[in-house]
Amino acid sequence: MFHLAEHYSTASKLLEEQAKGEGWGCSGPQLMVDSFAVELYLKCLFVLDTNIAPQKEHDWQLLFDDLTPTTKRLIREAFERIVRADVVLSHLPVINPDAVKVLDFDRSLTAAKSTFDKRRYLYDATHHVKQEWFYAHLLREAIRNVAKMDLRLHGIEAGAASGGAK
Repeated sequence: MFHLAEHYSTASKLLEEQAKGEGWGCSGPQLMVDSFAVELYLKCLFVLDTNIAPQKEHDWQLLFDDLTPTTKRLIREAFERIVRADVVLSHLPVINPDAVKVLDFDRSLTAAKSTFDKRRYLYDATHHVKQEWFYAHLLREAIRNVAKMDLRLHGIEAGAASGGAK
């Protein structure tokens, strides 16, 4: 599960690079790939926290709510560190004064919680309801950072990096 989340995370970063200068043509697919990564990282953390199989759920809020209080706190703290360290976000009022500035974890998670269900069919006009914007990569990176911190994954990560068994 962790490896697949890492692959989706890498694919999202590649799509982000492709989208630059192209009128954000890859932003829809990137959002979907991001949603897969976030969902899998949350499910991975749930398994690590509880030692039971994750529920078959796509709603990030429900998946987050099932985590232990410690894991939730670590994700919130990671999110805040990432937001504070992001140079673009700190200069956003100057770069683009009209840009949406939702940088609160809870509001971001609420806005993003149903990304898979609500955004997979962007061509469908019924899904174009005005909603609060969020920065998906901030959520993905915060949740990913917490998953990578877990000592039980360190052997798995090292094996994957050296081409070992998964």
